[in-house]
Amino acid sequence: FNTPSLLNIEVTAPYMHAGRFHTLQEVLNHYNTDFHYTANLDPNLQAIQKGRLSQQDMDDMIAFLKTLTDYEFLSNPAFTKP
Repeated sequence: FNTPSLLNIEVTAPYMHAGRFHTLQEVLNHYNTDFHYTANLDPNLQAIQKGRLSQQDMDDMIAFLKTLTDYEFLSNPAFTKP
């Protein structure tokens, strides 16, 4: 899969390769507690403990991701669909 940009991530739902998450909170919940330890799980995830992020940590991360939204770009008529 191509790695998408984080620019405007606040407005690019649905998330994940199959579009199964509709909010950033759902994505963070998945990576924080909902993933399953499987044989083909990324080694970086196999080495970590579930539930390592508090709700405040996730709220802070979402607040940061929202700072990457470029409202000027989103409202610029030069970039609307033809």
